Amino acid sequence: MRDSADLARALGVRLHTHVAETADEDRYCQDRFGVRPVELLDQLGWLGPDVWLAHCVHLSDKDVARLAETGTAVASCPTSNLRLGSGIARVRALLDEGAPVGLGVDGSASNDAGNMLAEVRQAMLVSRAGGDPSALTAREALRLATRGGAACLGRDDVGSIEPGKRADIALFPVEGLPWTGAEADPVAAVIHCWPGRVRHLLVEGEAVVRDSRLVKVDEDAIARDGRRIGSRISVRV
Repeated sequence: MRDSADLARALGVRLHTHVAETADEDRYCQDRFGVRPVELLDQLGWLGPDVWLAHCVHLSDKDVARLAETGTAVASCPTSNLRLGSGIARVRALLDEGAPVGLGVDGSASNDAGNMLAEVRQAMLVSRAGGDPSALTAREALRLATRGGAACLGRDDVGSIEPGKRADIALFPVEGLPWTGAEADPVAAVIHCWPGRVRHLLVEGEAVVRDSRLVKVDEDAIARDGRRIGSRISVRV
């Protein structure tokens, strides 16, 4: 871990790992090393503005303060954490301390949808599970997925729609039945209402989704391959 941190910094690239995701990980670190997972990373040189960490569910107040103090970014993965019963990340506490926070979907093994808009909605709702309906607003949750994600990756060329930045733009419909009655605030409606499929998606100004269909590949063929492989795996299991 120390060698990888030294190598990354010598090459000017960022460091990333998953940490403090489960309670048993916390117990293991304390039993084996005498410290909590984030404290262990600190000892190994794995905290700083060039580091982003996934999950960070089981954090103490000291951990939260240290991540903020070092500028270490956190990618919260609420759907994965809920699916696996890992717990709820302290996103509000991290934001209040000034730590950079973004969103991730983790992987297909623990997040069947991989839908970033659904992740935004999930982050907003789970932050309110403690009883505070204002713990995370729709716009704050959306910011996690955009500017927050850019901060995690150390990027200043993405995360917002501005002149000079990369034209990565997702357009969602808000005129259909699912959004009826939410016209007063279309931005909040996209988050509060059930997340629909993106209508148009541009990556660096080039269309990759148009009218809710992939442009460059045959998604029906991909689905057929997925079902074939899934059937093969289920038979073996």
